[in-house]
Amino acid sequence: MKEKVFFLLIFSVFSNLQFGNSLDDYFLRPVEPSSSNYGITGVLEIPNARFMKEATVSWNFSASYPHEYTSLTATPFSWLEAGYRYTEIKYAKYGPSAYSGNQTLKDKGFDLKFRLFKESSYIPAVAVGLRDIAGTGTFASEYLVATKRYNDFDITLGLGWGLLGTQGGISNPLKVLNESFAFRNSDSGEGGSLSYANWFSGNASILSAIEYDLKKRGLRFKLEYDTSNPDQRNIVDKVNSRFNFGFTYHLNDNLKLSSSFERGDQFRIGFNLKGNFLKDTISKPKPKNVIKLNKSQQQNIKNDKSIFYRSVNKSLQDEEIFIQAASLKDDTVDIAVASNRFYSFVRTVGRTSRIVSALSPDEVKEINVHAMNGDFEVATVSLDREAFDASTSYETSPAELLLNSKILSSTDEPLYEDADFKPTVLFPEFEWSMAPALKHQIGGPEGFYLGQLFWKTDASIKFKRNLILYNSIGVNLYDTFNDFKNPSQSTIPRVRSDIQEYLKEGKNNIQRVQLQYFSSPFNNVFMRLDFGIMEEMFAGLGGEILYRPFKSSSIFGASLHRVRQRGYEQRFSLRDYETTTGHLSHYITLPYGVTSKLSIGKYLAGDKGITLDLSRRFKSGFALGVFATKTNLSAEEFGEGSFNKGFYISVPTYLFYDNYRSGNISFGLTPLTKDGGAMLIYHNALYGLLGDTNTNAIERDWENILD
Repeated sequence: MKEKVFFLLIFSVFSNLQFGNSLDDYFLRPVEPSSSNYGITGVLEIPNARFMKEATVSWNFSASYPHEYTSLTATPFSWLEAGYRYTEIKYAKYGPSAYSGNQTLKDKGFDLKFRLFKESSYIPAVAVGLRDIAGTGTFASEYLVATKRYNDFDITLGLGWGLLGTQGGISNPLKVLNESFAFRNSDSGEGGSLSYANWFSGNASILSAIEYDLKKRGLRFKLEYDTSNPDQRNIVDKVNSRFNFGFTYHLNDNLKLSSSFERGDQFRIGFNLKGNFLKDTISKPKPKNVIKLNKSQQQNIKNDKSIFYRSVNKSLQDEEIFIQAASLKDDTVDIAVASNRFYSFVRTVGRTSRIVSALSPDEVKEINVHAMNGDFEVATVSLDREAFDASTSYETSPAELLLNSKILSSTDEPLYEDADFKPTVLFPEFEWSMAPALKHQIGGPEGFYLGQLFWKTDASIKFKRNLILYNSIGVNLYDTFNDFKNPSQSTIPRVRSDIQEYLKEGKNNIQRVQLQYFSSPFNNVFMRLDFGIMEEMFAGLGGEILYRPFKSSSIFGASLHRVRQRGYEQRFSLRDYETTTGHLSHYITLPYGVTSKLSIGKYLAGDKGITLDLSRRFKSGFALGVFATKTNLSAEEFGEGSFNKGFYISVPTYLFYDNYRSGNISFGLTPLTKDGGAMLIYHNALYGLLGDTNTNAIERDWENILD
């Protein structure tokens, strides 16, 4: 009865909406939709049809009895939210005390929500979603919801199935399509499989909620009718109220605090920390001003070209750009440069061209900038000097400059091989860096988080161009790995599942001693050869080849390695297991910044299969991706999870600073460390070095040419 009264109240408001203008921009803390208990944008237990902004990542925490949620949510598109969630089930133990001590049970799950319709003046926003995809099914739910704005109110109505449909009350409307929608399998397994036969099946419940924004105080109040009925599922003894209410306080644009009172007797607290990485919001230094040469200075350069090379070299160093080779001719300048400062090498090309144009004689009409990554010459951008100077003075646009420019590739004939000017380089070159670092295992039976703080030292010795020895060692500072007591039970070669032994015995370790040779034997064909300790678990030899058709959206790769498993202490000892592993790969850039990578081949455990990796890269460099691997192993041989899968996030570090810098902050997670579908970890994978250097990437970033 209460549910029907609440539904009628909301329906009456829906039917009498009036529409007004928003004043959000006038408030210091604009109020916006916030996360539900589960992490996906919603009310509390009930979802709504709101979404975070595109390219947003949020970390969510929500604690109460009987469930505590920790989740990571991201929006790769404005119409899609995806979340990965750990749930602490406080009324159940992980396992026998000898196995997991007093640790409570942890449940993992993926959640998805799709927007079907955007909100308009008369039409509500509509979304469909799934909770606990490929999980154990403990929290599995599906829903169809509509949310409409009315002044400061957000009103949600919808239908829920699964956990959200426990209340019941209406016949499943999808039965008209097929009678199978009337029944739902309630069995919970180990997880890992898509139980699509259960989706939108079984009992259905009406979902209803109201949210109110008190913008002046940065508050969003929430009231919902909870249809999950934990008392009927023997989760709690009784429920004093089906109504939950709470609020979210917007402390600033990135941090929200929340509290709620649920089921009439339980308080919940939580927070939401988020960041939007769609574009760079921190001002960066503009190109340095270089005074154009007068006639006398230009004549000196004509008489002595070394003056030009020294002047350009000095000005480029002020921008942290390093000249690799240069040739000044009557009407052309060719210059090869490399820089670790800029995330986009188009910006490197633009700043190099400004300096070259200012320091060149008037007779020079064309500037050819050869962009390099490491010792690879990845592209040549040929600029008409007059058109470029007009663009830098804002007489023409970057788009017009692109029409007057040429983008070329001759990777097998790098400029540094036969240029007039080559800076003196004394080999061998030695570089090193050190910093604290973390290792961890999340969600294991011994504890939710077990980790190590260690001091990582990286060093490289460059014997000559394209031949480098990479070294990496780790020294333990503090760890909790002695708590491990869950050895692998895998029935196939334990190429990854012995992770606990490696973490426990290899606290002070040699992570890498690897000799690499790079080459581009033909135009747009790149090669890398490896020998040595390649990663923490394997040593061996092999190589990789990448073919990058410069004007194509496709890239092709092949890798092959003969490897042997390393000792647990990760020094120089080797175990008996050895294998050959390799893959053929195809990369293709799709619309909207989406990249697909399809790899087929043999994995470390000897299984054979295919890996699909889908990611989206935004213009800022921020990237989100998911991957899945299916091999010829059966679900029983693979074990819990059924197949290998995971996700990753990469955020360029320059987005956090007021100056340009290269590098990424990366986070990836595979729910379970399994042997099936395990790939060798590559250092300097060729696609990582070269995948973003073709014509499409240059044209995508062309707006940076003047920045």
